[in-house]
Amino acid sequence: MRFYIYFLLCIIINNNALEGKNNVGFKNNNENNIEFDDDLTLEKETLMILPASNNIDQEIMSKILSIISTQATSLGRFKIVDRNDLEKILKEQKLQLSGMVNQNQIIEIGELASAENALIIDIINFGQKGVPIKKEKEEKNDNDDNETLFTWIVKTVITKTIEKRDTSRIRLELKNNIHTELRATVKIINIETGISEKSFDINANYTGGNRDASLGNVLKIITSQIRIKLKELYMITSEVIDVNGLYINMLNGRNLGLKEGAMFEIASKNKIKSYKGKTITLPGKSRGLVKIVNVGVDGSKAKIVRKWRKIKDGNKAYELKSDPLTTDLNFTMKNNIRYEMSGKMWLNSFNEFSGSLNYHLGSIKDSKNKMDGYIGFGTDLKYGLFSAFGTNGYISLNIPLLFTWRGDDAGHTVMSMFSDPSIDANLAIQISKKRDIVMSASYVFTSLHGPWQWQRDTGSDDENGNNITETEWAVWSDGEKPNFYPKGLYFSISLRKIRF
Repeated sequence: MRFYIYFLLCIIINNNALEGKNNVGFKNNNENNIEFDDDLTLEKETLMILPASNNIDQEIMSKILSIISTQATSLGRFKIVDRNDLEKILKEQKLQLSGMVNQNQIIEIGELASAENALIIDIINFGQKGVPIKKEKEEKNDNDDNETLFTWIVKTVITKTIEKRDTSRIRLELKNNIHTELRATVKIINIETGISEKSFDINANYTGGNRDASLGNVLKIITSQIRIKLKELYMITSEVIDVNGLYINMLNGRNLGLKEGAMFEIASKNKIKSYKGKTITLPGKSRGLVKIVNVGVDGSKAKIVRKWRKIKDGNKAYELKSDPLTTDLNFTMKNNIRYEMSGKMWLNSFNEFSGSLNYHLGSIKDSKNKMDGYIGFGTDLKYGLFSAFGTNGYISLNIPLLFTWRGDDAGHTVMSMFSDPSIDANLAIQISKKRDIVMSASYVFTSLHGPWQWQRDTGSDDENGNNITETEWAVWSDGEKPNFYPKGLYFSISLRKIRF
């Protein structure tokens, strides 16, 4: 009987110990290796926006405050302290919103407003002034050195007369060509600690139009800068709820301003490790990239667009500041007819439809069996077909604009322009976390070729001292110009790098 009582007591004590361990919030608790459940972004950040004490322009400060408040609200991840409530608190503290306050007062006001952070805007420099419109370089008079006293007097009188007549015109030009410059610093203060955690600068200048138009353009530039910086201040940390093939469900949605197309990096949970008496946090292992395809109220569905480790329930999802940058280095070769090295920078590469900016450098054999060098630029228009198991297939339309050169039969270096668009079938195979190898089959279905020309130096200069040249046709002894016939099937290989 005593044995059974002892056995039951052991089970109860063991269960209580296990429950106590789970209540701490750790999955694996030992002296050297502890897996910690990171804080998630579950609610909006409460933000208070205030001007600095050295407010140099109340009207401009009011505009900047309004822009920051509007952009923070539109991002959906901030809860802005209502301006009326803030003014009420300031009035109680016998302060004014237009002329702020030292750091201790900011903390006190933030506590009264239940804010977590305060954004303090400090305008460093603001100015507007008229700028003369640039004129073409005045023609130099070669006879100035031989000028007589009489001609100098006549010229001076005429010049002064013209200047007096043009005074009103110059004033009008200055009023309609205003240069506006604005520089400000935004400091973020943690209300709880009173410590300034981050800061960023906003800078813009614009020349043109009257004062209102010039200022309006500066404020547009400032608005774009502020939106980017505010997003970087409060990046979202989410969690994978479940995984279903190529798709996952994750926390957070419209409640924190998430939209379709936002991208996240998936990683294991951070770990806490004890080392030499100190507790340090180690980042979890990166696992893949996902892109939101459907946004709910407080949850979202995302597609796995790239994976290098298994993605599991409970993994963390960290919002990316910007879409990954994808670049290709391509090599093409065909039977001693053509050799080319090209580079591509893809825009929105993880979209179903995307495009690229390309450069080309190579050589191609012409109809007279001579290899002609060429250089150029172009674009690819891509449509994704499938993406699974570390591979993705897509078709693309390649449109190049190339400039080629060679010598004609009279010894001139002549140039021509040509284009040979192609339809490409591509297969990208992932070989590491940030690298792919891409195999392509391209069919060139047509070509366009311009005339061969060269520039002849006339031996004379224009009014600005530049050499005058004339375009001449290339000289061919047999009367036939070299042509390109690039139609056909080409195979190429590319090395792709993804930066995020």
